[in-house]
Amino acid sequence: MEEQRKILVIEDEPGLRTTLAELLEINGYEVQTAKDGLDGFNSILDYSPHLVICDINMPKMNGYEVLSSINKRMSEDLMPSFLFLTARVQLEDIKQGLKLGADDYILKPFVSTDLLASIEMRLKKRQSLLDYSDGNQSKEDSEVVSKRTQSNEKIGLPIGEGIRFIKLAEVIKCEAERAYCNFYLTSGEKILVSKPMKEFEDQLERSGFIRVHKSYIVNMDCVDTYVRGKGGYLILSDGSNVSVSARKKEEVLAALRT
Repeated sequence: MEEQRKILVIEDEPGLRTTLAELLEINGYEVQTAKDGLDGFNSILDYSPHLVICDINMPKMNGYEVLSSINKRMSEDLMPSFLFLTARVQLEDIKQGLKLGADDYILKPFVSTDLLASIEMRLKKRQSLLDYSDGNQSKEDSEVVSKRTQSNEKIGLPIGEGIRFIKLAEVIKCEAERAYCNFYLTSGEKILVSKPMKEFEDQLERSGFIRVHKSYIVNMDCVDTYVRGKGGYLILSDGSNVSVSARKKEEVLAALRT
């Protein structure tokens, strides 16, 4: 018999907390609730939920503090999927949550079908990861899984009327295109974003990317080969080539040696 999937709701507003619990129980989930951030932190450790829905503005510990503390406590374990339910929609808030490893932002007031769809998608992805981890993969494959479970930071890309969250580990490079930029992913997908590359430069460079040329920021983990020259160029994991400016050559070489 399939294990009932467990969800923890951390919400300090009693009415909303009850509404969420009832909605989730009606749709077949096992639900536990917590009335504030500290209660939620302890409940994650005791209850071991598969997914957490967490408010941000709460007494004792806010949502970011809860996720940060859980990251430290569960650094060797597979984290529960983590959704922030909030009315806060500022870009800096989104960046902070994604850097901590949040899987999604659900905005208040929420649409029930959207919330349920997001929950189901996150739980399926988590189960796929568990199934893969429990299989007969090689030691090398196991190490890749371990790296993926620990590489939680995401970047929010404005797409149409919404924001799409992409793991930074899945980004090969970002290419400037006038007032736009393109993100190239390990899946082969290219995402056109209607904002200039400089909007994302700080977050990318804090996460191991290097601006190797005025038109490119590259994920150094996706570099296959460096070809010597005045600045030289990089051959990336997708087979593409990216020129390195002469003034960036030493920085790139130093990063490749580490």
